[in-house]
Parts: sequence; C-alpha cells; structure tokens
Amino acid sequence: MSSLPHTQPDPAGWHFRAGSSLLRVSATREALGHEGLSPPCAAEAAVALDLVGELLDALQGQGLGAAGAWQWQAQPGLPASGARARWQGRGAQAWLTLPWTALRHLAQPPVLPGLQWLPVPAECLLAQWRFSDEERAALEPGGLVLLDTPCRRPRACSEPGLPGDLPWQLVARWPAPVPLEALMGWAGSLPPLPAEVLLVETAWPDAVLARGRLLPWGSGEALLIEAC
Repeated sequence: MSSLPHTQPDPAGWHFRAGSSLLRVSATREALGHEGLSPPCAAEAAVALDLVGELLDALQGQGLGAAGAWQWQAQPGLPASGARARWQGRGAQAWLTLPWTALRHLAQPPVLPGLQWLPVPAECLLAQWRFSDEERAALEPGGLVLLDTPCRRPRACSEPGLPGDLPWQLVARWPAPVPLEALMGWAGSLPPLPAEVLLVETAWPDAVLARGRLLPWGSGEALLIEAC
C-alpha cells in the first residue's frame, strides 16, 4: 500500500443547495485534514464548504445568496437548470449552478480569480405570435409570416420565459454554446445569428412547427417558411 499523501479531489464531492442554486465541492483529503476515505458526513461537509468560502463571499457580495444559506445534501437532488460555473481554489474545486433570473439582475458578474463561467446553448428570440387554429393550419412551405412585433432577445435555451410571452415564437439557435458573459451582456459579443430560424411552441420549444429564414418586407421583416 502506498504511503504517499492522498492529494486527488474526492470524485463524488459534497452537494449543497441554497434556494434554487446548487453547489458541488470536491476537495483533497489533504485539504480536509485527513487521508482516509470515509462516508460523507455533516462535519466533513462543513469543512469542505469552508474551503470555498472565498467563492461564497464573492457570490454574497453580488446578492447571490448568503454564505450561511448553503445546506448540505446527503443525497444529491435533481440537476437544476441555470448558468454553470467552475471555480478552482486552494485544495478545492467547486461547480456552481445559479438560476437565470438571479443572473439577469446583475450588471456585472462576480469577480473572483479562478471562477470560469461555462458556455451555454443559446438562442435569440426574434418574434412571437398568437395563432388561431386556422392560421396555424395555413402555414406551409413557401408561405410568408409577417413579424408584427420583432425583437432581439438573446437567451439561454433553458431560460424560463417572461410574463406576457405568446404561445408561438420565432427563434434563431446558435449551433454551438456561446460565452455566458456575452449572453448576459457583461463582456464580449455574441456570434452572428444563424440564417435558419425556427418557429416553435413556447411551452414545448423542442417542437418545431416550421423552419425558414428572414426576408426584408416593406419597412420590416417576414418569415419565409421553407419546411414544416
């Protein structure tokens, strides 16, 4: 048996929750103060949480949860939807999931060395409608749909809608995840919009009603349907 110190992070880690936010901490046994492997316990979880105190302080400074609000979960819960980040500290790593609504209120992200936001699948909302059954049935390849209330609203694909959103939406989805900083408007710019646009049902965004592209139409734009 090797007598070398165990310095690799615990692969399972410790899971914490604060409201809708999730945190997973992985720490070396050396940082925890012992070398033997043992089942996770509340006392060990408290030590692991203390190792990421710098991260928790930075989040609290932006109103993203009080440091004392994080509660250890002996059994990990279901994965949460939200923005994800990774943080590397001294002797510990952390994986963070924050709700989109919380981040949308920030003009700037938390600033902390070692904190890296992960790219996210994203789309841009271009227009939305409330179709009658007859209007929906009339949609066919070669048809045109005028954009009555065009907009440009970049958002994550998993981001919840806003009050007042209509049942049918026109979106352009980027083919690759985009930088979270650009999506939130913190820094950088988003890639150009894809040429193909999708008409989707707001309640079921994976249900694509039609595909097409935008055309100039008078002083505005129209959707040219190419496939249904």
